[in-house]
Amino acid sequence: MATLTNLDDEIFAQNALQGLVSTLAPLRAFSTNFSPEPVQKGDNVLVPLIGALTATTFSAYNICGGTQTVITVSINKHKHVPVGQNDLTAASSSRASLEAYGFQAGAALGLLVFQDIYTLVTTGNFSLATAVSVVDFGISQIRAGRLMLSNAKVPMMGRSLVLDVNPFDNLLGISNFIQVNLSGANETLRDGRIGRALGLDVYETNALPGTNSVMGHIGHPVGIAVASRYLMPQQGHTYAEARAITDPDTGLTLGFRKHYDNNTGTLYTNIECNYGYSVGISNGLRVIKRLD
Repeated sequence: MATLTNLDDEIFAQNALQGLVSTLAPLRAFSTNFSPEPVQKGDNVLVPLIGALTATTFSAYNICGGTQTVITVSINKHKHVPVGQNDLTAASSSRASLEAYGFQAGAALGLLVFQDIYTLVTTGNFSLATAVSVVDFGISQIRAGRLMLSNAKVPMMGRSLVLDVNPFDNLLGISNFIQVNLSGANETLRDGRIGRALGLDVYETNALPGTNSVMGHIGHPVGIAVASRYLMPQQGHTYAEARAITDPDTGLTLGFRKHYDNNTGTLYTNIECNYGYSVGISNGLRVIKRLD
């Protein structure tokens, strides 16, 4: 259990939300359905997977075209970060940096959630894009995965490249690649970020799930479906506070609970994420594996 002195709920919770959202930025590479709407753990959420529309020679107007597959995602995952503060600590300690502490708590929660979701890339029966050592990973491997998606008629728009820190660092060492990125923006040199490459949104993550066999993936959002909802306490609860805190841009929602234990003289605060995930259209994602 983490401990924080003189906890200010609102400052802590809002900065925790920022940490969660920033860490889960690579979820933009997947199909998502996020909402502060409350559900109970184990409930289902429908996540739409939008397929490509097809042009054809005119024959009539009463023809249905295009596909919208709906994936049923069970909200059956629950991660949290616990924080505790007893009466003596609260009375004798000075105020800590709540902004930094809250952000770290949210980032830790986001890291665990993304690690869990990304296990699908190792177990979801997705096709291989390439298998290569870290030192040999570069533009040619990205091109190969991109071409596989194109040959499989995966939509060109909305594709992403998600990489572990090691292959991403290798890209930062390719001088010609960096020069091209610098010509469009200075974020590569200044922030160590590569916004786009070869028509792909690029995300670096240090949250791959504890395996060296997978370095990332190249794909379209239809490959994996993710949903999250607020986990509301049951009626009759005695929490001092229990509420949802939602990011207005992404819909990502953090659950916030607080209660006091009279027996131990301790105030407990928890931030939590209630979510689920499922394989979408397996043809929409290609795995990048590591040989060394």
